[in-house]
Amino acid sequence: MSTHSDKPDFAAQLKELEQITTWFEADSVDLNQAVIKFERGMELAAELNKELEQVENRVEVIKQKFSDSAATATAPTNPNQPLL
Repeated sequence: MSTHSDKPDFAAQLKELEQITTWFEADSVDLNQAVIKFERGMELAAELNKELEQVENRVEVIKQKFSDSAATATAPTNPNQPLL
């Protein structure tokens, strides 16, 4: 289930954030560039966090779906209920 989107994928965003982190680890950092890169890093971090939360929610829905299915499949049947 893949949808086309104009935004970069998770891996590309994570790589960009890592590049920004590496840039900050350099010995000499231009203050104006640092502010710009810091802002972009915060945007990326927020987007990545949002995407992770969405994935976590999907995983919980899937787990609940299968948990409900398993509970229904293993639920004891009423011995007085006629079989169909």
